[in-house]
Amino acid sequence: MRIATWNLNNRVGKVRFRPEAAAAAIALGVDVLVFTEFFPRQHGDKFRATLASAGWTGQLMSAQPSEVANRVLIASKLPLAPLNLSLPTFDQQFPANLLGVKLPTLGVSVLGVRVPWYQDQTPYLLHSAWEWLEGASDFLKTSPSVVIGDLNVQTSSAASVASAHFRRILLGGWQRAAPSGGATYFGRGGKKSEIDHVLATDHCVISDAACVQEAGGFVFAGSPSAISDHAALVCQVGLVTDSRKTNDTDISS
Repeated sequence: MRIATWNLNNRVGKVRFRPEAAAAAIALGVDVLVFTEFFPRQHGDKFRATLASAGWTGQLMSAQPSEVANRVLIASKLPLAPLNLSLPTFDQQFPANLLGVKLPTLGVSVLGVRVPWYQDQTPYLLHSAWEWLEGASDFLKTSPSVVIGDLNVQTSSAASVASAHFRRILLGGWQRAAPSGGATYFGRGGKKSEIDHVLATDHCVISDAACVQEAGGFVFAGSPSAISDHAALVCQVGLVTDSRKTNDTDISS
């Protein structure tokens, strides 16, 4: 399958929602779309209907929290089912930024995630989020699984709570897509960083990863008129077909 993640930069409504983001995402031509920082206000039904009319009829969204929070939406051309995964309970923000789904026809689990920007708040929240994420990765790594989204950490990050957990996940049986184009986040003053990621277990093979700033006449990121401050991260995910994990095959819809 071809899968993409895109942070829409909705910032719990502090940034104007861009309804054209649905058409832009469609232009990526992937099988599964994972939207993070999703806060559509009154545009949600139309956004999802636009995706459904173009073929992304399988749709699930993270649970509505009891406080204002960004959410995750996964839209797929393939059937989706909820993933049986216990969500964290230490706050309301992180569960709203998590969505686990199963692709039953492929036997692949997908965890869409955005690690909230906890740095300016109580430090234990960031530690708790990454502790949960590392535990979830241990649970998922025994079968074909993908963790995808805005992890708010770079592979080159200096020693920190987030980077320590991230590196342990990668050393614990997960592989990371290394996209062409490098940066996924485009901040003020020309700041760029690679904080969106696709991780997969060794039951999978990742290929053709790319950071997409423009597609179908839409600008995703990198200019003042862009829809978001994040590029879309796109890649192909294949399944290893034998018990020794030496051969692979593309998953197609």
